[in-house]
Amino acid sequence: MKIYYSIILLTVVIVQNSYGQKAKNEPFSYDDEIEFYWKTENDSLVLKAKNKLLIPTEIIIRERKTNNEVQSMLLKAKDSITIVSRVRNKPDTLIAKQFNKRLKIGYYYGHKSLINPDTTYQYRLPFQKGKKYAVSQGFRGKSSHSKTSSLYAIDFQLDIGEPVHAAREGLVVQVIDWYTEHGDRSFIKKANKIVVLHSDGTIASYVHLDYKGSFVKIGEYITKGQKIGTSGLTGFTRGPHLHFVVRKERDIAIPIYFEGYKKKELKRRKRYKVKN
Repeated sequence: MKIYYSIILLTVVIVQNSYGQKAKNEPFSYDDEIEFYWKTENDSLVLKAKNKLLIPTEIIIRERKTNNEVQSMLLKAKDSITIVSRVRNKPDTLIAKQFNKRLKIGYYYGHKSLINPDTTYQYRLPFQKGKKYAVSQGFRGKSSHSKTSSLYAIDFQLDIGEPVHAAREGLVVQVIDWYTEHGDRSFIKKANKIVVLHSDGTIASYVHLDYKGSFVKIGEYITKGQKIGTSGLTGFTRGPHLHFVVRKERDIAIPIYFEGYKKKELKRRKRYKVKN
């Protein structure tokens, strides 16, 4: 997940891209994940980042005009770091505004130094035993799986209310389950989902879940095959399905394979079942 901030005042005031802002009656915004704030330390004005998440993140500073990367750093789970430090030779608000005018800050879940994908791992198909489900879009799908973040995602044709099971054990680091609508690309940030951190540092997302369709909480360790939610119709989609993807650093999707289908890509329109 990539979010960009503009930090313009000494106090904790963050102006985000519109998709990161909290709408009315929503219990969550991206301010709840990483807190950026200026503070004075001795003769310097420093910009700090506080990670409220249970997952390490990569903080990236880029030039606004060119988007060139200036600096990258690791922010550990539930930790704080200093991002930049400026000598207080000007008014504090001016220092902050000048920084914001030239640079922008973003972050991703995970960090390269902590991720080593286990390419031999055999995932469990993320649905119930005893039924076959079709794949509506697989690796490199033309509809919406062409970007780096979704190149190896798989869409399973689950109906609304059908159970979703954990494909791999791990730590739940994000749960969103309050959205009720779906539609065009304007709904892309309004999908209910569960995000899980694996032991090798990779991150799985179970997306388009039902309203209040999550049975797990942030901080819970889930087991492989555990029922974690129900499929739904939320976010950027034309019909109900489960979007499943595993990523490494910087939202880069990676190919994954399933028990009973070793080293086989799941094909569009074919039906599959849990074999173990």
